[in-house]
Amino acid sequence: MVWLQIGPQRFGPLRAILLDKDGTLSNSEAFLMSLAEARLATALQQVPAGLRPQLTGLLQRAYGLLADQETPSLDPGGATAVASAGHNLISTATCLAQVGLSWSEALAKAQVIHGQPLDDHLSRAELTPPLSGVRQLLRRAQDLGLPCGIISGDCRQGIEDFLRHWGLLGAITVFRGSDQLPAKPAAQAALHLCRDLGVDPQHCLLCGDSGQDLAMARAAGVGVVVGYTGGWRNSPRLQGFDALVADWGAVTLLASTSST
Repeated sequence: MVWLQIGPQRFGPLRAILLDKDGTLSNSEAFLMSLAEARLATALQQVPAGLRPQLTGLLQRAYGLLADQETPSLDPGGATAVASAGHNLISTATCLAQVGLSWSEALAKAQVIHGQPLDDHLSRAELTPPLSGVRQLLRRAQDLGLPCGIISGDCRQGIEDFLRHWGLLGAITVFRGSDQLPAKPAAQAALHLCRDLGVDPQHCLLCGDSGQDLAMARAAGVGVVVGYTGGWRNSPRLQGFDALVADWGAVTLLASTSST
């Protein structure tokens, strides 16, 4: 049996761990900020100059760009941080429609905006390294024979690229992306991941950095729900968790036959 300890709290016995990727396993804020800023700049080129001030405000709020702070940052609960690629595209199209474009024109322009690659020679995987302590946690889980799965708003290829680039592919048993239906945040997505792992949800622990991660886990009947807050400059405001953790170094996996 495997138990997970966070400070004085101990959870288990566990048969699997389910993990979000961006902001939970990977340090993604800088990359996602650059992505949101690039999309904003491209969007402004798609409309007349007179519409740009209004569109700027709409897109900043939609993307979660916190530009009014001393150090610009990203809202960890905003669309760029949390939503799938498809939902982000619809968010952009909605903002364009709000400044007067027809829906068909707004959707076409949003597809152009989201189709633009970042002006950087590095891949997303290279720009989103694992957070401190992630390697050690996954290695310990492997040593204990505790399977780990990823459920992410990124696409399946994006998850695989991240794992492969950082040498973590062997540490993850299965993973599920936004292009696999049902997708996160549907409870059925978590249930499918548990099925792929061959475990009952009540014997799993899910850790994520967003409210939709935790709500999905609860709806799926996951036994232990943990919120992770250490992946962002501004800590996510979370509810509905059994425990909060801000540093993977504070998490210990223990082999035990009892909880005492």
